Amino acid sequence: MFQKILLSIVLFFAFSIVAFFLLIKVIDFNEYKPRLQKMIKESTGYELMIKGDITLSLSPVGISVFDIEVMNPHDKEAGSFAKLKSFDVALEIAPLLQKEIKIRHITVEALTLLIEKMNNDHYNFELPVSKTIDAKKIVEQNSSIEKEMAFPLVNVKKIKFVNANIIYSENNQSEKFLLENMNLSMNDIRYDASKHRLQGLSFLAETTVDKMQYGTYVISDIGMFVEMKDAVISSDNVSYTLFSTPSQGSVKIDLSGKQPKISLKSKIEGLKLAHLSKEIWKKELVEGKASGDVKLSFFLGDALTFKSTINGFIQLYGENVLLKEYDIDKLATALDPSKGLKTILLTPFESTKGSQTLLKEINTKVDIGYSEIQFSDVALSTSKSRLACKGTLNIVEEKLKDVRIALLDSKGCAITEQGITGTLSKPSLKMDEATVETLSNVAFLLLSKSKSSQKIIHRYVMKTVLSFMKVLLSILKIKQIRNSFCFFR
Repeated sequence: MFQKILLSIVLFFAFSIVAFFLLIKVIDFNEYKPRLQKMIKESTGYELMIKGDITLSLSPVGISVFDIEVMNPHDKEAGSFAKLKSFDVALEIAPLLQKEIKIRHITVEALTLLIEKMNNDHYNFELPVSKTIDAKKIVEQNSSIEKEMAFPLVNVKKIKFVNANIIYSENNQSEKFLLENMNLSMNDIRYDASKHRLQGLSFLAETTVDKMQYGTYVISDIGMFVEMKDAVISSDNVSYTLFSTPSQGSVKIDLSGKQPKISLKSKIEGLKLAHLSKEIWKKELVEGKASGDVKLSFFLGDALTFKSTINGFIQLYGENVLLKEYDIDKLATALDPSKGLKTILLTPFESTKGSQTLLKEINTKVDIGYSEIQFSDVALSTSKSRLACKGTLNIVEEKLKDVRIALLDSKGCAITEQGITGTLSKPSLKMDEATVETLSNVAFLLLSKSKSSQKIIHRYVMKTVLSFMKVLLSILKIKQIRNSFCFFR
């Protein structure tokens, strides 16, 4: 008798479960798309378009929404600023019987987020202030709904982003910031409602990014484990590849202020200079390896914010580096004032092009702060010559400030030096007294010769001076911030 009762109970529940799932299976959730889109627009102000289907999954129990686009209704001409291939929510069954919602995971697949800063300093996703929904009203509505349903706050165990892509651009600049194929898995998610906003959120996460790019500069194969606590995201072991060189470091993102602040440290070992040269300058100008340290911090924002707030230092050191295109020793000989004006006139700088120089040592130490890059210790040496650079670069105005390139003796003292002024796009030689005297002597020689001799000397001097300027500018361009502070360009 007992067995019959037990069997009847089992059959009853089995029939009920089958009937429940069959009932849900025949429901067409697509009929609710217009209502869902309307609810989202009324509560957030954004226009949501569900172009795909809404389907129910039974293992695990959840709902999937396909082909979603999000648009700013006040800027429809710009199109959608966010697109999703799918949005999946999986629920746990047991807590539902106790009127509690627990989400096993939320998965967002193939998110494409386009963020653009407009000419009016507003972003493409921003809504007019007058049109936004009152935050207090939203809280009251959510509290009322929660009270009616008698459900506590939703608990989420895991959130996953699969193959996400983020593109940031500014309307007045050609460079774009790109995150390509980012995968993010957040676990152990907790929220302490007694704390203020992000301070109450904590989680552990693992993330990988195939490529992070700004303009032509690329960092690839990024991977890290991160922890968020007290509005600070940190990772002590970040791996990445820069110029085909695997490296490691640490990063911290502080979200407690009005703007996110990023701090990073990295130790660079065996940086492949040939790959650096090929990627930045599109040719193999140098060959060899360098090592060093990087310590930087800056506030996240537009280009001006980055340039104005970046602080720290970058140092690279290398030995036995091959410099192609120029013969440094010939150039140093021509710059030596003890050789006289005759040596400068008789040394064809252009003839060094196509040559090469083995640099015994190179060192680039730049300190960054207050919108400026200070060339603290930038030097190179061959078996015969030593050259050094001092000065400052204003990275906001892109102006050179008291930049000097000097030829050094064996004790490190300057034998002669040349100042360079102007901007990064249009640098020029600084005309000091020595330069004026040299040009005066050249002019005197020109005036004392016959017309035919004058033409020959004039053409030769101009060619020499122009070649000399090109070489100096090639050496100078190494210091540009946009070129990763490398020692040569």
